[in-house]
Amino acid sequence: MWAQKNVFLMSVFKNSLILSCGLKSRLNRGWVWCASFLMLTWIFSACASIQSPTGGPKDTEAPKVVRENPKNLNTKFKYEKIELEFDEFIKLNNVFTEISISPALENPLDVKAKKERLEIKIGEALAPNTTYTINFGKGVGDVNENNLLKNYNYVFSTGETLDSLSISGKVIDAITNEALKEVTVFLFPVEQDSLLGKKKPSIYTLSDTAGNFKLNNLRAQAYRIYALKETAADRIYNESIDEIGFVDSAVLLNKNISGIKLRVFKEEPSKVRVLEKKMEGDGAILLSLNNGVRGLKLKELNTNYLTNSKTEINLRGDSTKIWLANLDFDSLRVSINDQEKEIEQVSIYRNKRETFNRTPVIRDNATNGKLRPDRGFEINLSMPVTASDMTKVSLKVDSVELADWSLVKVLDSDRKYRLNYALKPGKKYNISFQEGAFTGISGNKTKAYSKMFTVEDLENFGNLTVQISTTDSSKQYVLQLLSESNTVLREEIVSGEKNISYSTYPVGKYTLRFVLDENRNGKWDTGNLKENRQPEKTWIYEKVITLRANWDLEEKITISKDL
Repeated sequence: MWAQKNVFLMSVFKNSLILSCGLKSRLNRGWVWCASFLMLTWIFSACASIQSPTGGPKDTEAPKVVRENPKNLNTKFKYEKIELEFDEFIKLNNVFTEISISPALENPLDVKAKKERLEIKIGEALAPNTTYTINFGKGVGDVNENNLLKNYNYVFSTGETLDSLSISGKVIDAITNEALKEVTVFLFPVEQDSLLGKKKPSIYTLSDTAGNFKLNNLRAQAYRIYALKETAADRIYNESIDEIGFVDSAVLLNKNISGIKLRVFKEEPSKVRVLEKKMEGDGAILLSLNNGVRGLKLKELNTNYLTNSKTEINLRGDSTKIWLANLDFDSLRVSINDQEKEIEQVSIYRNKRETFNRTPVIRDNATNGKLRPDRGFEINLSMPVTASDMTKVSLKVDSVELADWSLVKVLDSDRKYRLNYALKPGKKYNISFQEGAFTGISGNKTKAYSKMFTVEDLENFGNLTVQISTTDSSKQYVLQLLSESNTVLREEIVSGEKNISYSTYPVGKYTLRFVLDENRNGKWDTGNLKENRQPEKTWIYEKVITLRANWDLEEKITISKDL
């Protein structure tokens, strides 16, 4: 476009000169040269008005260092100022938390950015014969999009040589074994290890997209190695919200070390406490804990409202719902216990101006009007039921009313009922509940409800049989069947040889994960930093299981000894 415009302008200029020459015989010479001058001025002003095109793809590239003064990896360093020049304008992010120097100095670095330049002033004398590393973390980004300069270090030595040792490895998720990117990997010299969780490390880097990391220019000494997947981005471990990985013992660095594997996990809280307490829209009280409690029990301290209540605790023991017969209290004081040991006391307050919908609601398990052939029809009410009237319930098949069926309460539940009838694929069923079929703990009755559903054909599902053998029959494993979204669908304990059948599963892709159940409690256990205990190992079967409609699939798997 610019070339075409150049040609056009030159053509105009040429024609103007020809015109001026032709006019010389009739016009004053001064007027002609004035006209030519004005034409030239117009041409150059047109050139100056050309602008860069707007729009285009979004800038995703981080700024690049194009000049270092003095040069990176400098020895016999004796400068008070370092200047870095980038290929674009830059800005600083959280200078005091992101940009650090190791070994640490008494005074922080004086860091300033101006256009494409970064200036770093060192405000004190440096130790002799010492290698220093300035780590920029996520402290430098470009002006427009704040694309971050990552894993850039400026290294120099006040002595004759640079420390040149390195530690490298990979960061993975402890349970999925997937590589983790942008996890902070850091070192503490052994004598500083007590600073973990109290002070930011000065020797650190970030894992790349493949989970790999490398720490360079390290001095020969003993280190503790950690990986931190954090929430607050302050490089200080907080066990209540962050995930951690670590090497079991100190590493003596006297040569380059590679192959370090850091398995990152979320610790179980050292102290159980209440995370949330609230009253829900139907008047139920919800209490959530930060960890599961096997023997969770509740005791009321100041009133007797819990006497006529119904309590439901989830399988993990980290959440409980309480339904009260009436809500005329101002406050409840409840003791939360693990068996007979008190965990915490909480007060639940009720604003008398609050209103609640205390009418029980019927829900069912026929998703989009379809029911899996291996599952019966069930209803689940929004609150515990104190009475039911089955004369107000009817079941029809293809518009014909049935008589040989029943709706049975599920054991150990005050809210679930299961239909007792041999349902058949290809038939259209309609179950109807008249108003008042169930009475909730609130004393209110259900509204009218009906559901039409069909049972899906068996030919739309597949079957899987897994034949398992192990190279070490003394070990116990937990086999987990995972959905395509990595949700655990089923767990089985495995020891020695065993055949496991998964019948009538929807077509799709599945994954098998094995957990080395070291404490033989039937579940995956996380690690513990204070106890220096790693999380239990897991292994993902490398083959993705694809179930097809009306297929029977068999898989033979041998669990290796070194899982």
